[in-house]
Amino acid sequence: MLNALTVDVEDWYMTSDFDIPHQEWHRFEDRVAGSTRMLLELFEKYEVKGTFFILGCVASRHPELVAEIAGRGHEIASHGYWHRMLTRLSEEEFREDLRLSKRLLEEISGSPVTMFRAPSWSIAKDRFHYLRIMEEEGFHCDSSLQPFRTPLSGVDGAPLEPFMPVVNGRKLELLEFPPTVLQMKGIRMPFSGGFYLRVLPYPFIRQALRSVNRTRPGMIYIHPWEVDPDQPRLPGSPLVRLSHYYRLRSTLGKLERLLQDFEFVPLGKLLEPSKDSYPAVALGNGQPGQAAEESRFP
Repeated sequence: MLNALTVDVEDWYMTSDFDIPHQEWHRFEDRVAGSTRMLLELFEKYEVKGTFFILGCVASRHPELVAEIAGRGHEIASHGYWHRMLTRLSEEEFREDLRLSKRLLEEISGSPVTMFRAPSWSIAKDRFHYLRIMEEEGFHCDSSLQPFRTPLSGVDGAPLEPFMPVVNGRKLELLEFPPTVLQMKGIRMPFSGGFYLRVLPYPFIRQALRSVNRTRPGMIYIHPWEVDPDQPRLPGSPLVRLSHYYRLRSTLGKLERLLQDFEFVPLGKLLEPSKDSYPAVALGNGQPGQAAEESRFP
């Protein structure tokens, strides 16, 4: 079973953990190029390719980094421009953010950019119609709908497997690929990236992905700052500091063990079969009388 390997390319101070306005980002040490190259070298060691969801502002500051990622054969995708959660953006602001990042990444990489991941998985129930905007702007795959709730984002009960969203009664030509979680006795257990990858013991992570792989591909996600334990420390609540800084030194070793134990490819490689093979799911506001093969959520 193949699994998707994905990287959200953002710097340590850009995350939603600290919620620092982007107008102030110039005050902080720029470390994203070095930490991203650590991941590139690891992937090169195991001859693995992945999908890099890159912030437009990072691409603007480091076009050579985007060119290097593309030149090494990895897939280039958009993470938005300023790492602003979609729940804080109007439709017009979101569309402009998409266009800016897409245009810049395509100019640098020389390849079409058709995949998107919202900062902090911030597609919420009142933002399902933003998937239609993605489709209109030329995106073919989204990975923004987190199928469990956290204090920051997520949608309880959302589908665990890839699906074709139905919004306002229309099936979109856009595949939704949610982050991978393990369902155990009705409980959804995240394990496949970020804080969860850092905090959980590797044997559990390995077994969880093996369990997922019995029925479907999984997806691992990582941030470059998570392999940078020497990054500066910022003040914050105990929860924020735990979420951002806890066990940073464990990340690279766990990621390397995953590369040894599983087969990984770019996300686009998993999407090569016809989209007709994925179920259609109405996201809460589909119209009655849809095709029988469609399911409804919620």
